[in-house]
Parts: sequence; C-alpha cells; structure tokens
Amino acid sequence: TTINGNPKAATLAKDIADALNEELTELVNAGCKVVQMEEPQIHLLAVKGLVDKVLNPDFMVEVFNQTVRGLRGKAEIWCHTCWGNPGAQRLFNQQPSYKAALDPLSRVDADVLTFETCSSGGMDLEAIGARLKNHKIAIGVIDHHTLQVERPDEVADLIRKALKHIPAERLAISSDCGMGREGMSRRHAFHKMVS
Repeated sequence: TTINGNPKAATLAKDIADALNEELTELVNAGCKVVQMEEPQIHLLAVKGLVDKVLNPDFMVEVFNQTVRGLRGKAEIWCHTCWGNPGAQRLFNQQPSYKAALDPLSRVDADVLTFETCSSGGMDLEAIGARLKNHKIAIGVIDHHTLQVERPDEVADLIRKALKHIPAERLAISSDCGMGREGMSRRHAFHKMVS
C-alpha cells in the first residue's frame, strides 16, 4: 500500500510513531504528567474525504495510538485537533464541522480531546457531546485567529452552551489553538486568557 504513490510512506509513519513513543515514554518515566499530541490530521482527512488505502482516518488513528501506547495511566494524554493558523489566518472560507471526524476521534487512545469551538460559535458542541462519551472534552473558548479580545461574558456564554451537551466533570476550557507561535503579541494572548 502507498501514500501518494510512495510505497514506504506507511512504514515510515509507523516508524516515526515508534520513535516518538520512545521519547514520550522517557519523558513520562521522568515525571511528565501531561502529554499533548497533535493528531495526525484525522479530522481533516475525515471532513475532506481525502482517503486512499492508507491515507485515511482509520490509519491515522492507528498512528496516533501507536505514538502514545503505554502512556495512559502514567500521564494524562491530550489529543489536539486544529484547523490551522498560519500567520493567525483562517484556512477555510467557512469553518469546517468536526461531525465526520467524531467516530474516528472516538477511537484515539487519549484522555482528553481538544476542539476549536470559539471560531465556529460552538456549532459542533451538540454532536461532540452526543458522540464522545469516553473522553474529557477541551473546548476552545477564545479564537487564535483574531486580535480582538473576547469579553468574559462571551466566554461564559460558550461554556454554558457546552454544558448543555457535555457534563461539567468531563469539560475542560482552553483556547481554540496556540496563540504564541504566529502573529499574536503576548499582550493580546494574555488578555484573551484572562477573559
């Protein structure tokens, strides 16, 4: 089987997963209590229907699970999803929905799944709450694409909306994605997190 015509790509992906697992195991054994891993585009492949015999959400779930195997119970494992933010810019004209990705994401070996929900106005909260029952859910309540600082009441409203679908004991609050890497000053990031 091949990925984009490369017969070795699937093997290489699994080899990288093994190498990362060795490093993560060392970190966890040294006392690291939380590991957050970017999932290997499970959600994007599911939403866009970009699949071949290997490059598909099911294969990427295998890659993620191989990367974190043996770590749960020793550390809390977070699976981060992100729609991208090059230069703090949106990559899509309209925010994609996570709905097509929820089944494969339900199979990742993680304690917490993260979702960008602020930039979408929480459009997938009901589907996330209905489908994902065995993970904690971290929702983004501030948008990393804009410098406009969210008002505390806007953040509170999104949390209340989430609580209609996700029990409080399984809900964590986060940002949609990282803010420091590209295009946002520390001042903006600080005030967003304060909100």
